[in-house]
Amino acid sequence: MKKYFVLLGATMALLLASACSTTPAGTPAADTPSATVSDDTDLANPTEADCTPVAGGIPATEQDFSCLNLSSASGSDATGELAWVGSDPFTLVTMARDGALSFSSKTPCNTLMSTVKVTDKQFIVDPNMAMTMMACQSPQSDYEKWVSTFFSAPLDYTLNKDSLVLRGEHGTVTFKPAAA
Repeated sequence: MKKYFVLLGATMALLLASACSTTPAGTPAADTPSATVSDDTDLANPTEADCTPVAGGIPATEQDFSCLNLSSASGSDATGELAWVGSDPFTLVTMARDGALSFSSKTPCNTLMSTVKVTDKQFIVDPNMAMTMMACQSPQSDYEKWVSTFFSAPLDYTLNKDSLVLRGEHGTVTFKPAAA
């Protein structure tokens, strides 16, 4: 009986795999749009073809926010210093795309994605964020929730020579260029 279920499971997997790669007529789906995102549109890992961050990686002007690849270095909130922000960092990635500024943040669990508006004083992520759906255990799931909450409200920014500091009602985070 066990052998039967293993064989049935393998058969179902093959049927699903072939159904996903063919059209209803049974021909290969070469012209069918893919549901996956290609590497050149991966907001969590921008490539040089997509954008090249300004020298040093830290924006100097509002326009420089169109291509960021930063990682959290330190942070705090009402409870005090958040050691995990430096030891289990999250990213801040932006990229100009189709006339809008895309935003993503790879948390210690999932990746958040949205658009962002940058003014001369604020970094404002559209609160209608999409998110990957990996099931993570605590504390990573707690970190993800904190990051999501942090980016859900407008953030004031400070540009320093070697860092970008975002400050809002939920806390403050210092970002540095992500390691290549």
